[in-house]
Amino acid sequence: MRTPTVCREYLDNLLEYLYSRGVTQAQLREAMRLNPEDYVSEHGRFPLRLFEMMLDAGSVLLGDYFIGAHAGANATKQAWGMVNYLGMSAPDSRAALGAVVEFSRLLIDQGDVVLTEESQSETATLVWTLPERQLPSRHVVEFFFASWYRVNKPTLDRWCSKREIHFAHAGPADTSEIERIIEAPVHYGSEANYVAFDSHFLDRPIRFPHPTIYQSLQQAARNEMAKLQMEDKVIRDVLVCIQNRLREGAPKLEDVAEELGLAPRTLQRRLNNTETNFKSLVDEARKERSRRLISDFEIGLLDISAELGFSDQSAFQKAFKRWFGQAPGRYRMVLQAAS
Repeated sequence: MRTPTVCREYLDNLLEYLYSRGVTQAQLREAMRLNPEDYVSEHGRFPLRLFEMMLDAGSVLLGDYFIGAHAGANATKQAWGMVNYLGMSAPDSRAALGAVVEFSRLLIDQGDVVLTEESQSETATLVWTLPERQLPSRHVVEFFFASWYRVNKPTLDRWCSKREIHFAHAGPADTSEIERIIEAPVHYGSEANYVAFDSHFLDRPIRFPHPTIYQSLQQAARNEMAKLQMEDKVIRDVLVCIQNRLREGAPKLEDVAEELGLAPRTLQRRLNNTETNFKSLVDEARKERSRRLISDFEIGLLDISAELGFSDQSAFQKAFKRWFGQAPGRYRMVLQAAS
């Protein structure tokens, strides 16, 4: 599937923080074994896995356990890009947070943000729900919440007596250092990642609301979201074509492009925009189909290999072990024992 990404503003903010702390471009490139700038797509997206690598590299180079929180707490409003400008022009705080909910994937294209309200406790929560199989690193989660909190801190301080951050991941028993960084109470090992605050904050007016600008920015943000969703559709269409052709052998990009009514160069360019490639999608299609076929105990392993388009059994065996950590025969035995 499409590689999760972050916005260019997040990348720029993190680079600015690292350089301000004395990390040089040469040190960062050596630690990551690549130049981050080379991986920004033409649409201004940067792979989340490289953003995580950069945070890890910064943590090592600076000896900073809280690199995500530090970088997030030093973020400017510009790090939130269009979502920030929507918040600034919104009619009230509820609409501003609604923009975060609706357009969070423009910031980090992973999971979803949900706004909840509890009438009994008069508490609102902004929750980042994440897929269990693709959890971002601790540094990324702390960066996201630290940056949001610090950008909104002046307003939260003014209107809310309750304001605290909860992380699902484990952390040190002594939270004084991260609380000093973010300037808010922090709790580790919670049931989810969220920030909690007084719900009456949602109805507070924005200092400089501008309905016309707000509506214009909403449309622009929806257009950007549509581009991300279109990338998902491109990948789904390619995966379907690949799966339909697997029995004939490893599909070729040219054949899939023809089936989709595209020039090969056009399809390649669209895949490049999704931060993936044709070879990876063939591998993904084979993996997902093998997961289904191996569960059907009436289908022999040779037949599964043929269904997946492998030229020989040994190639299938190697690929399956790479995907699932076990040879297909042993994997099936475990399934049969559990059934």
